[in-house]
Amino acid sequence: MLNRRVLRIKVLQVVYAQIKKESNSLQKAENELLFSIQKTYDLYWYLMLLLEDLTAYAAKITDIRKTKKFASEEEKNPNQKLINNRVTKLISQNESYQNQINEKKLSWDNHPELIKNIYKKLENSEIFKIYLFEKDDNFRNDKRILKFIFSELLFNCKELYTTLEEESIFWINDIDFILTKLTHTVDNIKNHQPDSLVFPGKFKQPEDKEFVINLLRNTLIHTEEYTKIIENNIVNWDIDRVADFEKIVMMTAVSEIIKFPSIPVNVTFNEYIELAKLFGTDKSGSFINGILDKIIGYLKKEELFIKTGRGLADK
Repeated sequence: MLNRRVLRIKVLQVVYAQIKKESNSLQKAENELLFSIQKTYDLYWYLMLLLEDLTAYAAKITDIRKTKKFASEEEKNPNQKLINNRVTKLISQNESYQNQINEKKLSWDNHPELIKNIYKKLENSEIFKIYLFEKDDNFRNDKRILKFIFSELLFNCKELYTTLEEESIFWINDIDFILTKLTHTVDNIKNHQPDSLVFPGKFKQPEDKEFVINLLRNTLIHTEEYTKIIENNIVNWDIDRVADFEKIVMMTAVSEIIKFPSIPVNVTFNEYIELAKLFGTDKSGSFINGILDKIIGYLKKEELFIKTGRGLADK
């Protein structure tokens, strides 16, 4: 599930924390990295569980409205499409899903107001109204409303982001990524094909766990060496004036170029420029672009790295 961009971000975060704490424990750093990865995976299941809670709340509010003294015809005979959503039922009855929820002891029970607010937003949305009164009651429309919930409703729900940030410091940068993954999971489900409900593993590729651990360890082990390389290639700049985050981005990029022969240099270069743009200042991307370009030239000249196999695929 976690692609290499997400894994690189997690390495940057741990390296930053270790340097700030002046910690030299590789094992503690690795444990923190793996814990962060696990928390992201937990978030996938936690947000998937929201479908059950929204369904339960819909059933509860429907029953309450039925018993109102002056209930309208619509309240007396409510539309129960969301409550009977085929895709939600398929997910909630899946054994793998149930095992994950039970093993992780995940629950939204402590956040009834959040569930209520999300349901209100859903109920007031035009897409939900169309879903309820669409003549065709089918699997495709059931999928469509769940995709809307993940890709738009929750994506724009500030209360959800605030709640998740309060629950775990590891989650705030992962929410958008996980909502996209959940949208893909729902999109891939096919009617009358229960096997099409496939939940992702923790890592996108089997070798990615080894990649992320080695990237972290190599960066921390060679911090002084890589800092020297950066310092020697910064023209008219005092290394102390470079932002800590920018130094760590360049250090980790150098680590990847030198220690991972199967990753093309241009892939590493482009990835870390994008990360600098995402998490740095407005000028971080262009600044790091220029410095990294010089560093790569230096590394090539000094023959400090060798690329093999896929790593030779530079343009």
